[in-house]
Amino acid sequence: MLDSNLLRCFLAVLEHRKLTAAADELCVTQPALSKSLKRLEDELGVPLFQRTPSGMVPTTYGIALARHARLIDLESRSARTELQVLLEGGFGTMTVGIGPLWSVHVLPEVIAGLVRQQSKARVKVISGVLDTLLPQLLKGELDLVCSALDFPDHPDLVKEQLCDSEHVVIAHERHPLVQSTRVEAAQLAECPFVGFTQDYAGLGRMEEYFAMHGLESPGLAVEASSLEMVFSLLGTGEFVASLSSEVMARGRQIGLARVPIDGSFWRFRGGIVYRRAPQATPLANLLVRALHERLQPRA
Repeated sequence: MLDSNLLRCFLAVLEHRKLTAAADELCVTQPALSKSLKRLEDELGVPLFQRTPSGMVPTTYGIALARHARLIDLESRSARTELQVLLEGGFGTMTVGIGPLWSVHVLPEVIAGLVRQQSKARVKVISGVLDTLLPQLLKGELDLVCSALDFPDHPDLVKEQLCDSEHVVIAHERHPLVQSTRVEAAQLAECPFVGFTQDYAGLGRMEEYFAMHGLESPGLAVEASSLEMVFSLLGTGEFVASLSSEVMARGRQIGLARVPIDGSFWRFRGGIVYRRAPQATPLANLLVRALHERLQPRA
């Protein structure tokens, strides 16, 4: 069986690519770290890194080991957390990553219901977009993600669809386009858009929409990291945005309205994403079950 301490040393070097930085993170000396790496390589019988002037570069064997080492590390941390929770008499903790739609749609009520049922449960919610949430999920920083599911399949991730949704164009009711009866793509292309930071998937969808009409995408005039800030910017009457239609229930309360374009900006599948391993925490399993019951009620 591989020594978990040796695997932690391996992962630290893999992340930092420098022995000094990895040693600092692990609070060990550089010679001690080098000795641990050599011991792991001897046990496996293969070289894991190439020592180069620019740093430690993983070999083919190192790359192959990395995925397994991360899973072992995740399982170990998950086991320690679960045992500590049981020791303290609690029900567990959970960190959930959410896309903009889920911050105002269904999830707040579902989480409130879970905490009401399990008073010792502890939930942390991290807002983001696919391009920021999926890397965190793969690294074990999130237990699951509620988001759009329109991204390539990954061998380490499971996707469960909960709903179909559409992106519509939204602006404040004072915006000239909201007053129109029909808005052409060329008119939209002249407007300043506001959107989410690092939402490369969303930008790609924008480009597809305008390209379909023979136009260049205007891109984003302003990027924001929260739905609240996007709403506030739309409230000035200066901007338009492409958002999930479900957020309109909240948007109407502050004077936002749909821009009357033909059809929708784009359609997408929404749902939950989680890792195949390690096994989800009991609290995460409860959340998944509650979301299914809320969005896919039995006939």
